Amino acid sequence: MTTDEAKKLERTARIENTIATLFALLGVGTLCGLTYLSLPAFGGISDLPEYYAPAKLIFEGKGALGYTLDGLAEAQHRFFPSMGGRIVALFVPPQGLALVSPIALLSPDAARVVWKALLVSCLAASIFLLKKTFNLGYKQTCYLIAAISLSDAAYNSLRIDQLAPILLLSYVAAIHSFKCNNKIGAGLWLALVILKPQQFLPFMAYLAGAKKFKPLLISASVIAALSIVALLQIGQRGWANYFALVSSPSSIPFMQPELTPTVRGQLLRLFPSASASIFSLTSALYLVSIAISAFAGWKLREKENSVLLGVLGIMPLGLVLSMHCHTYDLLLLIPTILLIFNDAVIPFNQVWKLVVMLGTIVFVLPLSVEIQHDYLLKGGQFNPWFFLLLPLSIALLIQSLRGSKTTLKEPQ
Repeated sequence: MTTDEAKKLERTARIENTIATLFALLGVGTLCGLTYLSLPAFGGISDLPEYYAPAKLIFEGKGALGYTLDGLAEAQHRFFPSMGGRIVALFVPPQGLALVSPIALLSPDAARVVWKALLVSCLAASIFLLKKTFNLGYKQTCYLIAAISLSDAAYNSLRIDQLAPILLLSYVAAIHSFKCNNKIGAGLWLALVILKPQQFLPFMAYLAGAKKFKPLLISASVIAALSIVALLQIGQRGWANYFALVSSPSSIPFMQPELTPTVRGQLLRLFPSASASIFSLTSALYLVSIAISAFAGWKLREKENSVLLGVLGIMPLGLVLSMHCHTYDLLLLIPTILLIFNDAVIPFNQVWKLVVMLGTIVFVLPLSVEIQHDYLLKGGQFNPWFFLLLPLSIALLIQSLRGSKTTLKEPQ
């Protein structure tokens, strides 16, 4: 290579890095700006009261009331008067409530700041771990930051103070721990999925099928310990209230399942009068997805990339067949999408990558906001997010079952 060619390549690399940096700054700036603009609407949109109020009731010795609508309403309106008549029902399991209950040590105003900072920190830490796990270069990392920052999932999770960034960090950290042969770390991070277990049970079933027993036993031990803590916090009455709340038909409007990009959500949009049958059918489908995941894990258990194959082929299926999964929970698809473009496990051709790139456009601001507010909330019958996720999840499952490359090694 001549000196002129080397200088030309260096100049091109600088230009490309500069462009990537600008995209990252644009994404971060947009996300920060929109999140800041949403702060005055806290009372009308935030889900922080869902976690803070019942945690506060625990410290007041009334933990069992945190799983009743009347108890939640009283506590939420007492600590957050700006909510008006709004109620945010608590569907996080008691073990998950035990995890977040320390937030009640803060005042309501301080909790708002600390909680938002925690979510931002989890999102940033997830990006850092993704960079390490998938060996991303500078440009790739910048474009990843831009893509996440401009996504509906990141924006809405920060805007309404949802748990998705915490779950993303636990998921990515577990994947990284598996890659580093840190089974204890993987098990500890996986324990955090108790915050929303319905989204992770298929993946956990896959790990069981793949004979990743030590991390699962560690995770189960942590969850068992949290169960004891939860029993001390809310008592048997609180547990009974939890099961009554999640199974009560009166709780369905608070879940808003018709807005979710799942089989359940789409069927409810088409046949709202058949909700009882749809709930039974989709619950059965969810159990089937768990069985399929366990079988896939068993089939791929000898692959050197078995965990990453689960990330690729099982997580999308688990989300689209989940009993409850909103768009902000789709942050969990980031590792899957990275694997499609990374070729670390299965080589995907350019057609695959182009289709995924075009498909993700509907998850990017501001188009996602238009779909949500000007179509779905106005009664649109077909959820475009669902019709992208379903074929993608099926295709990825098939691709995963067909095999893998062996460039990235993982522990068996």
